[in-house]
Amino acid sequence: MNWSNLIGHNQIEAWFANAIRKGRLTGSFLFVGQPGVGKRTTANLLAQTLLCERNDPEAMNPCGVCEGCVQVAAKTHPDVTRVGKPSDKSFIPLELLIGPPDARMQEGFCRDVRLRPMRGRRRVAIIEDADFLNEEGANCLLKTLEEPSSNAIILLIGTSEQRQLPTIRSRCRVIRFQSPSGENAARLMRDVHAIEASDEQIADAVEIAGGDMHVAVRLLSGEADKLRDALRSQFGSKTPDPVALCRIINAHVEQSGKEASKRRAAMRDVFSFAVQHYRQQLRQAFDNRLATLHSLNRLDRSIRALREVDRSANQSTLIECYSADIAAATTGDRGEIG
Repeated sequence: MNWSNLIGHNQIEAWFANAIRKGRLTGSFLFVGQPGVGKRTTANLLAQTLLCERNDPEAMNPCGVCEGCVQVAAKTHPDVTRVGKPSDKSFIPLELLIGPPDARMQEGFCRDVRLRPMRGRRRVAIIEDADFLNEEGANCLLKTLEEPSSNAIILLIGTSEQRQLPTIRSRCRVIRFQSPSGENAARLMRDVHAIEASDEQIADAVEIAGGDMHVAVRLLSGEADKLRDALRSQFGSKTPDPVALCRIINAHVEQSGKEASKRRAAMRDVFSFAVQHYRQQLRQAFDNRLATLHSLNRLDRSIRALREVDRSANQSTLIECYSADIAAATTGDRGEIG
């Protein structure tokens, strides 16, 4: 992997190249964009560029074979600190950020950021799931983000600015990643994900997925057509059958296997399809007030369902409630999580 393989983000590459060349690559950065658009790839490329032991960072050409580059790729480099949300947690635990209660600031992300580099010239700190910082976790980062060490850069990776606290956003330079479209989307699917599909099929999948490239990949799999047809028959009905819709979603989730992350991904496929379907309905039904209200409520409910998946809501309860709410054309607002 090198910068030439980063698809559709030439402006971002040029910005970092200019900052490195001028010696101004410091501080904290917030990467935002849909899943699968290249945020983590960019973070890893940036770390390799800064820590490559053969090529100067200004060349923007990490060799990929020196010990520094290999360790960054393997996530074992001593000067790269990474924190992410554990699969069994709803948020990033405070202990990963500032250490356990009996060793506050003696362990964790905030302490590691301030250490001097052990092997390279810089220290790179990456929070891979910034969307899952709760208020307490975000607040403990504020001083670190505002005043990082001069030889360190901090990279937060999220999906949108709106999912970050204002205090986090104000302390970071926001780098926005656009979802690839057209030729870039086709290249990403074929060259990176080895998907065999026509340009039209790829464009359709990316649109249905709302720019989420992980969902688009799954929608281009062999069984996706059957799922889309089944969902379209329910979502397109004036009175969807909640039992039938529940059965369709459960069958798709069961096919994904027993692993929790794959089951959540399967639910995201369904709800992402629903979001795009009801957006299209809204565009088509603007002159029908009742149809517009129903589509708007169902769109809102589908967006809420995506948030519930992210927060590890109970699968069977989520699917049953969602199916009933879609049939009734209600938003399903049951409090903060819904």
